[in-house]
Order: sequence, then C-alpha cells, then structure tokens
Amino acid sequence: MIRQVRVDGRRDLRALPVALAVWTGQLAGNRLVDMLEGSATVTRVTFWCAAAGFIMLFGGIGAAVAYRYRYARRPGPVSNVSRPSYASMVMLLTIAGLLVGVFTVHAHRQSQAHDPAIRYSQSDTATLVSMEASVNTPLTASSVRGYDCQADIIITRFNAGRSHAPARVFAVGQQCASLDHGMHVRFQASLSPARYGSQPVWATDMTALTIISQPNAPRALANRMRHRFAATTARLSDQGRILVPGVTCGMLGQSYAGPADTGEIDTTYANQVEQEFRDAGIMHLMAVSGGHFILIAQLVLWACAACRMPRWAAALAVLIAYHGLAGLVYPSHSVLRALAMGWFSSLAMLAGRRHQAVSALSWSVILILVIDPSKATSYGFALSAAAVLGITLLNEPIERLLARRLPRTLAQAVSITIAAQALTLPIQILMEPSIPLLSTLANLLVAPFVSWSTITGLIALILAPFAPPIAFAAAWLSSCGTAVMAWVAHACGSPAWASLAWPSGIRGSLLALAAAIMMMSIIATACRLRSNGAGTRYRHPAGERITTWLAETRAMLDDSWQSTPRTDTSPPTSQPPA
Repeated sequence: MIRQVRVDGRRDLRALPVALAVWTGQLAGNRLVDMLEGSATVTRVTFWCAAAGFIMLFGGIGAAVAYRYRYARRPGPVSNVSRPSYASMVMLLTIAGLLVGVFTVHAHRQSQAHDPAIRYSQSDTATLVSMEASVNTPLTASSVRGYDCQADIIITRFNAGRSHAPARVFAVGQQCASLDHGMHVRFQASLSPARYGSQPVWATDMTALTIISQPNAPRALANRMRHRFAATTARLSDQGRILVPGVTCGMLGQSYAGPADTGEIDTTYANQVEQEFRDAGIMHLMAVSGGHFILIAQLVLWACAACRMPRWAAALAVLIAYHGLAGLVYPSHSVLRALAMGWFSSLAMLAGRRHQAVSALSWSVILILVIDPSKATSYGFALSAAAVLGITLLNEPIERLLARRLPRTLAQAVSITIAAQALTLPIQILMEPSIPLLSTLANLLVAPFVSWSTITGLIALILAPFAPPIAFAAAWLSSCGTAVMAWVAHACGSPAWASLAWPSGIRGSLLALAAAIMMMSIIATACRLRSNGAGTRYRHPAGERITTWLAETRAMLDDSWQSTPRTDTSPPTSQPPA
C-alpha cells in the first residue's frame, strides 16, 4: 500500500530547496565564470547547464501536473502523491534550479560584458563621453571624497548607441539640487570600473547636465514628500535628525542629499551613533523591511473591514499600499524582497487562501534571482531572506520552549530575535567578524518603541508637504521613540566587552552556522523530551497567574471586610414621643 503524504499549507517547504539551489547555482556560476573567463569552456558548460536545467524543470512540472490530474478525482488527503514520487519531483526541480542558476549568471555576465558602456569603462580611457541615463534611486551623500552626492542610474544610451548598464554617478554642487529620482538626463562623464559597491561602473566628473524628462506624477509626489520630510526632521534634536529618517525611510539623516535645507549634522556624533547601533545588534531597525509592510497591511485591512469592502477590493487596496510604501522609502534589497512577498500574500488573499510565508519567500527569491542574478552576491538581500526564513521556521518552537518559563509577551519578543539571528549570524560574520553579546537584550528593550516610531514617522512623511505643523508634531513623537533606541544602543553597544571577536571569513561563518544548528537541535530535543509523546502540560502564563492572584486577594479582603462586625459610634438620636 502506498503511503500518502498530506502537505501542511502553513509549512509548505517544497519550493525552499529549489530557491536554495538557484542561489547556490548562481554563486557557483559566478565563481566558474571568474575562473574560466574568456574560455570557450564557459560557453559549452553554460549551454549544457541550460539544456539540462530546462529539460528537468519542465519535466518536473509536467510530472507534477500528470500526478495531480491522475489523482484529482480520488477522495483522500490534499496531496495524493506518494512519498517516493514527491521526493523525486522535489529533487528533480532542485537540480534543475541549480543548473538554471548557473545559466542565468552566465547570461547576465555575458550581457554586461558586451554592453558598450561597461566595455568602455574597462578600457582605461579617461576622456569624457556623452550618455543618457535614468536615475533609479534618490540622491545620497557621496561615499567618495571630492563629491557631494551620488545616485544609482541605468545608462540607456552611450555614444549614440543603446546600453542598459547599471552605474553609480557622482555629482557636486548645484548638480545635486538638479538631479532627482525618476529623471531621465543627458550628461558627459568619465566611466571607470567601480572600486566597491553593487554597481559595476562609476560615472565621475559629470558635466553638461541636461534634464530630458521630469519624473512622472507619482514619483514627483514621492520626491516632494521625501524632501519636505527631510526639512521637517532637520528641526529635531541631533539623534532625531539621524534616526527618524532611518526608522521611517531606511536612510539615516546624514545620508540625505537634495534641495531641502537640512543644515549640517555632526559627522563624529552620527558615526558614533551608527557604530553603537551596529555593536548593539539593532542596526536592522534603520532599514525598511517586512515590519513596515506588515504595519501598512494591518492599517489598510482595518480600514477595509470598517468600510465592509469585499475581499478582492481589500487585496487590491493592500497591494496598492505596498507599492505606495515602496515608492516612498529608499530602494533596497529588503524592500524588494518584502514587496515581492507582498504580491504573493495579496494573491493568496484574493484567492481566499492562507498566506504561506516560506513558499512566498522561496518563490520571491527564485523570481528576483532569475531576473537580476547580481542579487545572489548581495549581503543585504541574503540578510533579509535569512531573517524571514529564521522567523518563519524557528520562532514558533523557540516561543513554545520559552513560554514555559517566561511571560508569553516576553517569550514572543525574545523568540523572534533569536530566530532571526540564528540564520543571519553566519552572514553577518562574513561582513564583520564579531558577535554582539547584548543583541537579544537590546532588541527586547527597543521592541515596544519600534512600531510607534515607524507609524508616527510615516505620518510625518505623508503629511510633510500638506500640513507641516502636524508633520513636525508626528516627527517629534517619532523622535521620542528613537531617543530610547539611541539610549539602548549606547548602553548595549558602547562597552568594550559588548562584542565578541569571532573568526573571519568562511571558517567563521561555518562555525556560526554550526552553532546555530546545534542550538536548533537542542531546542528540538528539549521539546521532544518535555512532551514525551503524551502532550504538553498546560501552564498558565505569569501575567495571567498574577492577575488571578490579585483578583482572588481582593475578593478575600472584601469578604473579610464584609464579615467583620462594626461598632456604631454615631450619637443617639432622640425619638419623638408616641
């Protein structure tokens, strides 16, 4: 008899191996192309990888459809695929994902290698060339000495030829006030390979700047909100000027560059605050992530429920709100990941199905990596995906274990922090070989203030162009929350012993991963030993026990007071004669 498998929709892990395989294939493909660059072997290997990958991919999809069609009319569990067939299809699709990852990386690298702008940047020619480009990000303070601002662009025309090269442009003076997100511009500049960063080309010494077209109406409105918000936060205290834009838009106040008059920010103090946030392990609060999107979705769904809107209208409203938020904040890999997952959650709501976080994350990673293979080597994208995966898979068992000894609210806050850090720590070790020892405590202390500062900051951002006094009041309220975050970062990040030195590189990352796996094994073993197959003993949370004790004590005192005989001490009153 064939054993049947029932797939739990809340724990649908079928796409996770495929996503990991695509990611691994792209990392291996990058390494392979670097080793065999300029060799005909690369082309042959890529061709066979593509052929085998796509054959296995479509073969696996066809087999899944055939199995589903064969058993569609039979009663029984949700999934009518036997365990060997189920495992075989997942393995087939995983291998296909690995090969497709290698192919997409090679195609991406070949496309860049034949782009005229990228080829020119590698020719060591220092002359100015004419080009047209679209500005893809808001301007930020320059990371290169000698320039005032920078922005990421897509070169569309280069020396009268077509191009699609991503680049980073550096500007000075009035050019920073003229450029803005969403513009299409023409200018002359020198091109050179990037010394660091995510863009392969740097455009420097820009001259003859001409604006071909202004941003469209939604983008222009978002730019206006952002500039007015920067002017509003410039009136706050030093920590508010730095942290309120960070917790709201994902860009620290000292990084702003644009037409708004924000004044000078003490660079030494700003660098100190940023380093303390890193050492305390709460720097992720200064990036827009899924938490912002969850807050917006909850507010929109509450409004839709109050207006009694149908499900399809609520799903559409949430999707519009997601895109509006993504347009207001600074573009980043975490925003892209959250927006992609938001699409899947909105489609699930539209179809009347429960949101599946792991499946949505896996498909988001697959689509993003296939469309843009450069994300495979991005630390920001890896940290964002690893944090979501850790929270989804590990939060619930860790919370169950902690809830036996801690109040439920405290157990939830601690479990989320531990679950996220369990999978992000190996990636953080590659960036900085140290472990923040007080990270869990710092995240626990700032947790009550994050949502407050985020919501009030978003209110200030939206109202800044239309109601400046109300926007400033909201920004000030947000700065009250960031003041607590700054104090916690100083308390948990400034001591010399707050960070533990750790081996660097791949060795340190693997050691951290082994520690995380050991921790998960201990948690799983502890849960099994506690249950022992006979269920889990119910234990009232500490808060509920305290509330019950107070209520019973009050009732006991009331009963004691009512049962105590009282002596009438009032003076006697004269009775009238009968």
